[in-house]
Amino acid sequence: MVKAPTPAFMPSFNGPEGQEDMPWLLTAGPVVTSREVKLAMLADWSVRDAEFTSLVLRVTEELLELVNAAETHDCIPLNMSGMAALESIAGALCPSGRKRLTLIAGSGPCAGQLSTILTHIKRPCQQMKAPALKPVTGKQLARALADLPEIQTVYLVHVDPATGIVNPVEELASLAHEAGKTVIVDARYSLGAMPLDLSSAHVDAVLAVPWSAISAVPGFSFVIAQRKLLGARLAASPSASLDLFELWNGIHRTGRFPGTPPSQALGACSVALRDLGLEGGSDARLARFRRVHKRLLGAMTRLGFTPAIMAGEDLCGYITLFQPPCDPQYQFASFAQRLRQQGFVIMDGEGCPVAEGGFRVATMGLVDEDVVDRFIEAVEKIMRDMGIRSGKPAAG
Repeated sequence: MVKAPTPAFMPSFNGPEGQEDMPWLLTAGPVVTSREVKLAMLADWSVRDAEFTSLVLRVTEELLELVNAAETHDCIPLNMSGMAALESIAGALCPSGRKRLTLIAGSGPCAGQLSTILTHIKRPCQQMKAPALKPVTGKQLARALADLPEIQTVYLVHVDPATGIVNPVEELASLAHEAGKTVIVDARYSLGAMPLDLSSAHVDAVLAVPWSAISAVPGFSFVIAQRKLLGARLAASPSASLDLFELWNGIHRTGRFPGTPPSQALGACSVALRDLGLEGGSDARLARFRRVHKRLLGAMTRLGFTPAIMAGEDLCGYITLFQPPCDPQYQFASFAQRLRQQGFVIMDGEGCPVAEGGFRVATMGLVDEDVVDRFIEAVEKIMRDMGIRSGKPAAG
């Protein structure tokens, strides 16, 4: 008797319309992508073919246009994760030697990643002391630069995925540039929604990913860096495969990656960038993300859930960190698992400046008002099933 073939993937979830095989991702990335982005990944590419080289060139040019940097910067797509790409930048632009420092201006998971990387590759760094629930200010940065003249490189995070805080990177970059410092901006959770204009901002290098606000898929990261900086080769990378200068040389000399390129992910990113343009660019996408998020916040606060930071201009408006409810029936693990069974995935609060049991919700990708309404219905049902009377946190 011939056995039926085993499916390559068996969905464990019977989701809502539009997401029948997987739940809606109310996360900062990866996000739920459009049908067109998904279909783009069905193509098979010959990575030595002129058509694929043209695709890579088109994607890099469009990413440069997104930040208005075509005249001054180059875009380097890296077939690696965001953290690995951050290590690539660190090896190139973060100095070595006891009397030369990198200043990590801020807190949060992105800043923590760079601190871990620099410690591992033995590059000295100093993390700036700043309140976890407030953006970095120009006054704080100026004080840090004055106190530590040995700082050569300043690392800034545009949007902190732990809190949704927006740091004023263009103002901060200008201050650092005036002090003669190299500036790195981590835009992994902002590029595609939060505007960033490199034609006026004094930024030497930007790290970003396609699977967050650009609404593409994981598979590669990219660095946008000043051409003159790349040519200067300020530091020798401690890694062969992560050497940003060699990666730049290879891509721009031959159009080829040093290893097997993420061809399907690049195809998906090309479609996602087209969709971003059709939507009206970063400003229009940010307005949509915020409109949907405002609806979510209104409903969640009516149920008692309280943001760790109240709404304001310091927040991106599409990621919110919630304090844990004080109701004794609330347990995050059970709450999150029940939400998934209802068709929704949220982010935990691990590593975030909130008590244990806190969580984050984002309205990115294809999440719209209808999805938010269904999410709130699911939250209400789960609260009834778990016996949670209110989402209010402990007083104080």
